[in-house]
Amino acid sequence: MITALMICGCGTSETIQETPAPESDAAAAEEQSAAGSSPAASSSDTIWLSMATSGNWEDIARGEIWNEYCDKLAEWSGGKLRIRSYFNGSLGNDLELIEGAKEGTLSIINSVPSYQISVVPEAALLDVPGLFDSTAEYNYFVQNYYMPTLADFYLNQGLRLLSSSAFDFRVLTANTPVKSVNDLKGLKLRTMENPYHMAFWQALGASAISMNFNQVRLSIQQGILQAQENPLGYMVSSDLLAVQDQVVLTNHVPMINNFLMNETQYQALSEENKELLDRFFREMNEELVNRQPDENEKLVKELSGKGINIYDAAEDIKGAVKNTAQPVVIDMLRKDLGEDIVNDYLEKVKQAKEEFASRQ
Repeated sequence: MITALMICGCGTSETIQETPAPESDAAAAEEQSAAGSSPAASSSDTIWLSMATSGNWEDIARGEIWNEYCDKLAEWSGGKLRIRSYFNGSLGNDLELIEGAKEGTLSIINSVPSYQISVVPEAALLDVPGLFDSTAEYNYFVQNYYMPTLADFYLNQGLRLLSSSAFDFRVLTANTPVKSVNDLKGLKLRTMENPYHMAFWQALGASAISMNFNQVRLSIQQGILQAQENPLGYMVSSDLLAVQDQVVLTNHVPMINNFLMNETQYQALSEENKELLDRFFREMNEELVNRQPDENEKLVKELSGKGINIYDAAEDIKGAVKNTAQPVVIDMLRKDLGEDIVNDYLEKVKQAKEEFASRQ
């Protein structure tokens, strides 16, 4: 194991050692057993990276794809480059993860831009509501128009943006029907600990409550909350099915999936290992984007069969997202980030949407 990496977050590290300290025989046997059928390499030759996320990836497509590609990385590298995965917030919540990646106590993390704004303020651009009509549209935009600019924002904070993609939309779930904008008035709705999300829902008339997600289910049961917003899969992974039966497909903002790595640790890798890691994230990301739509369709059928009411947002809600809430968020961003950065982002979104539409 690479002692410099400190994967459990119990110390700080600036570099990855390409010739890590040897492990004990017991530890080596454990790693060999965990590796399954992947090519074997002596423990002293293996570089282990960590990937931490707050999400529960057990028994969902994202976790399955991630595990598949971890095995492929081991195969590609002959067992010399591997990733240990830490799901469900075992190494910290989203705010702690982004700080850990910046400081180098964690190597790779996965989270959403909404939480990454604590370190990279410009990540808030990705949360402007009502800009994208499909996840494919966002993915086309980021890959063809914005990835270099976005990557520079992260690099300025000592972080490498390994990939950015949207695999789903955020939707509204509630324990009472939401059929019009009037139903949002006073609705006690949980948002992330993010000022732009708070402002967005308040502009729609909801009573927005900033709260850590692990408190949501209990808060709904106790009547503190009536609604929350997240991708549909969170209803299953977080067991919200027992306390909420209304899903409104507001699709107000894409669920963007960012993988980040401490830049110093990335640069400490050999050129061969950098290429392998880049390939890993490129191909894993493509597989996730390609497979997720079918998974989402299956999930809708599954939830509908369990009595969950799933329906498109009413036209007045969709209109309010674009015409009422969106300008509020954009005005906040202009004040926080400056006119030039926001104008550049919106102009590139416009260009990408037009080009994407012309290719359909």
